[in-house]
Amino acid sequence: MAQGIHFTGAYAPIALPGLVPGGWYLGFACKRCRQHFAVLNDPSDGAPLELSGSASFTTACPNCDVQSEYSTADLVQFQAAQGGPSSTA
Repeated sequence: MAQGIHFTGAYAPIALPGLVPGGWYLGFACKRCRQHFAVLNDPSDGAPLELSGSASFTTACPNCDVQSEYSTADLVQFQAAQGGPSSTA
């Protein structure tokens, strides 16, 4: 059975500054450059995770600096392919 996180409210998270290659994260694929960036460490360390709720997230991509609004449905669970603030994973 998958663990889950339910998000409600409005958030303005800041992208995590340094991803660790092989580390698991929750974040977004930038609407402009499509690079993945993390806003949270993945508490399940890659295990199946159900993300739900009606939250909104306004944040800037650390790769292209474009600020966008995302929903809970836009959250992705990913494993970083390389270090730095964004990943091709």
